[in-house]
Amino acid sequence: AFTTVFLAIVFFYVYVHRKNFVYGSSMEPTLHEEDIVYTTKLPYIFGEPKVGDIVVIDIDLKKKNSFFRAVGEIITDNAITDIFTSDESEKKKSDTCWIKRVVAVAGDYVEFKDNKFYRNGQLVKENYLKSQHVMNYPETSFIVEEGTVYCMGDNRNVSKDSRNVGAIPIYQIIGKVWKK
Repeated sequence: AFTTVFLAIVFFYVYVHRKNFVYGSSMEPTLHEEDIVYTTKLPYIFGEPKVGDIVVIDIDLKKKNSFFRAVGEIITDNAITDIFTSDESEKKKSDTCWIKRVVAVAGDYVEFKDNKFYRNGQLVKENYLKSQHVMNYPETSFIVEEGTVYCMGDNRNVSKDSRNVGAIPIYQIIGKVWKK
């Protein structure tokens, strides 16, 4: 019985429910500094991220995260260990994990011109943006490669995102935000 309960808890925290904190203003007005959001991996077990999904990304992850590594993270990063965690280690985590919106998926043609964002030849209208006047779109175009997504923050004028680091490998996505 203990083993079954333990495995159920591990499955729940690895795939269903993970708590994340919002640091910074890159997702305003959708998310704000110190908001708590919950993420899940379930939509991505048998599917891939879709345009519009808000995802948590570990930009330092260099290869696909294994089940056992995820279990290790649960053991070292949980409510009990949080009591003993310093603010400095929280800051380090916040520097490597981003919360961003998926704006293009594999095969999409992305184009930035005249400070406007186009996907597959169509001007993208995004009502959730903090400002419709974006100053820092690069003048470029490309096709999003297989196994990657292109992500940007909703507060485009201050967000560090795919415009800085390129398309995000899907394995770097920790999960989809499902509750705030």
